[in-house]
Amino acid sequence: MKKILLPFALLFFLFFLLLFPSQAFSYAKAGLMLWFYTLLPSLLPFMILSNICIKTGLLDKLFEAPKKFWKKAFALSPSGAYALCMGIFCGYPMGAKITADLYAEHRISKQEASYLLTFACFPGPSFLSSYLCVGLFKNTRLIFPTYFILYSSGFLCSLLFRPQKSSEFSYLKKTKKEISGSDFLGNILDTSIMNGFETITKLGGYILIFSILQGISSIALRSFPTLGYFLQGITEITTGNAALSKASWSFDLLYPLILAFTSFGGLSVAAQTKSMLADTDLPFSSYLKGKICNFFCTFAIAFCLVKIVKVII
Repeated sequence: MKKILLPFALLFFLFFLLLFPSQAFSYAKAGLMLWFYTLLPSLLPFMILSNICIKTGLLDKLFEAPKKFWKKAFALSPSGAYALCMGIFCGYPMGAKITADLYAEHRISKQEASYLLTFACFPGPSFLSSYLCVGLFKNTRLIFPTYFILYSSGFLCSLLFRPQKSSEFSYLKKTKKEISGSDFLGNILDTSIMNGFETITKLGGYILIFSILQGISSIALRSFPTLGYFLQGITEITTGNAALSKASWSFDLLYPLILAFTSFGGLSVAAQTKSMLADTDLPFSSYLKGKICNFFCTFAIAFCLVKIVKVII
């Protein structure tokens, strides 16, 4: 089946580029601008610094003290807690990338890494507040409820996928060694910078491709706007949510749907995550199961707050 569908999809993609060059250029440009002006300056520094923290063992000093809290609250080791925190504060796909990096450096077990993939991948707080609440809904009062819904949904997913024996999460305590200035500048820093640029370049390629795919869906489904809204929301969350916000639906339905699609992350983020895991044997299915669960949990919580509890006006 794949041998038939893949060539057909590639031909369809090529024909779109040839038949609709101006639209393809417009969507590709939008994707590249999103990458260059948003992801590159916001994620690249964190990627480089994160690699340095992992390779120098700085994580032990930062997250070792409250290790009992991490174990009881989330069933995580201190290193796993670092992946969770970076996933929350830095947004997609940093949670998955750092999880893969920690696993590759033997700082967390495969079980803990697989568990992290189910709930440690979040949209960034700046995306939620600036883009969703202020940009799309134009309502600053939605910022706190949006944070509560997205992060409580992630916590519920962690409970659902939490392993019964958290004591099995053993991380390797490497023997501490002094790192000279020459080692830092000549090896660790260079490796961290190259790894960061390689990763951010991959993300740009995925965003470019999925931006064009979103353009294809918007043109092909002009006669079916409802289906088009859902397909664009599933494909890529930034432009997908912008398209979905234009639907003439009530706020009681639109708000939970947009938050649900945001928590899912879209196919673009899923492809980026799969790329982050490519050099490991971590199961991509763990991420997918977690995101599907996150979608329904987010929609349910948001719908209850809006429709039943009527907390959000």
